[in-house]
Amino acid sequence: MKRKILIVEDDVSLNETVKEFLEFNGFETVSVCEGDSAVNIAYEENFDVILLDVKLPGMKGFDVAKEIRSFSDTPIIFITSLDGEKDVEKGFLSGGDDYIRKPFSLKELKLRIDAVLRRLYSNREKVDLGDGFEFDVKNNELLKDNKPVHLKTKVAKLLNLFIKHRGEVLSKDKIFAEIYNYEETPNEASLRTFVKTLRNILGNDKIQTIKDIGYKFVG
Repeated sequence: MKRKILIVEDDVSLNETVKEFLEFNGFETVSVCEGDSAVNIAYEENFDVILLDVKLPGMKGFDVAKEIRSFSDTPIIFITSLDGEKDVEKGFLSGGDDYIRKPFSLKELKLRIDAVLRRLYSNREKVDLGDGFEFDVKNNELLKDNKPVHLKTKVAKLLNLFIKHRGEVLSKDKIFAEIYNYEETPNEASLRTFVKTLRNILGNDKIQTIKDIGYKFVG
């Protein structure tokens, strides 16, 4: 299941650039240009992250954040040209989770989104994987319609790692370091088997093979 991001930016060119970049990187996006529209759509739909410009026509970004915080705890990343300490403080006090200053690189934006998502899902006991699947982070257990799905220990560890780094390319070395202990010898054939097991359960489209590098979990 793709992560869904609301883009609130009145600069049409920047709005479109961010939208195209995020969709290219596997996110689902909705974009608006006004604060009132942002509040309405955030109330009607569920998002994983909100990118929120501060200087908006009509309702300003800080007021939009306060309004959204009255009914939602969706992470908010402010996008702004304001760089004063008081502006940053105001942003966090109004409910923001992060703050990125214009001009910014799209790579930095994605890194900040990924970091917010990692914090969000590492604090949840269960993560929705779609199609009735959930992963119980606390117990390292996959569930299907609330019933346990048996996974070998390393397969469960691998799924946990994928979820924490959803949308990121994980090198084989990174995976080996996380799922094998220092007394064990990493095995590429075994890793391919673990990945195949997860694909058979969750669907082939959930895990992409990145040639000569590793894997990317997009489920």
